[in-house]
Amino acid sequence: MVVVLGFQTSQTADIKHTQMKRQTIVVLSFLAIIIVGLMYYIGIFARVHILEKDMGPYQLVYKQINSKDDIGKTIDEITDQLSSLGISPFKGYCVFDEDLNAPDKKAVAIFEAGCVLKQDDLGKIDTTKFKVKEFPKQFCVVSNFRYKMGLSVMLGKLKVYPALARYFKRKEYKQSPIMELYGPRSISYIIPAK
Repeated sequence: MVVVLGFQTSQTADIKHTQMKRQTIVVLSFLAIIIVGLMYYIGIFARVHILEKDMGPYQLVYKQINSKDDIGKTIDEITDQLSSLGISPFKGYCVFDEDLNAPDKKAVAIFEAGCVLKQDDLGKIDTTKFKVKEFPKQFCVVSNFRYKMGLSVMLGKLKVYPALARYFKRKEYKQSPIMELYGPRSISYIIPAK
C-alpha cells in the first residue's frame, strides 16, 4: 500500500511539474508577444524613408537653449504661454547643430526649442514678449519617424540620424542644422539641402 501511495505521489508531482511548464511557456509566450508588439508600436522595426521636398514656411516662437534636458520643458512652457493667449500651437520643435558623421555625439549644440504657429495666429503674437522668426520655404531633406511616446525621440535619433548621414554623404550635401518637428503622430527631421 505504501508503494502505491508513493507511485501516486510521484505521478501527481510529474503532472504538476508538466502543468507548471505549460503555464510558464504560456506566460513567456504572452510576454514575448507584448514586447514584440511594443517594439513594433514604437518603431523599432520601421524602415527609415528619406525624401527631398519643399518645406515651410513655418512661423516659429522659440527660446535659445543649451541643453537637451531643456527641450521638453521649453516647448511646454511656450505652449502654455501661447495657450493662455488663446493661441494653439501647431507643433513643437527644436533645432540641433549636429554633425551627423561625427563619432563623438556629445558635441551637439542645441540652438533653440519652441512651437510652430498656425499662419492665422501670427498676428496675435506680441513680439516684445516672444522671439518669433520664420523658417522660409526651402528645399529640404526630410525623414519622418513615428512618435508614440518619449522613447520615440531617442529611438528616432538612433535610426534616422545615421540614415541621414549616409544620404548626405552620398548626395554630397553640406551639413546644416537639423530641425525636429514633433507632431502628434510623427517626428519630422528636416535639413535644408545645400
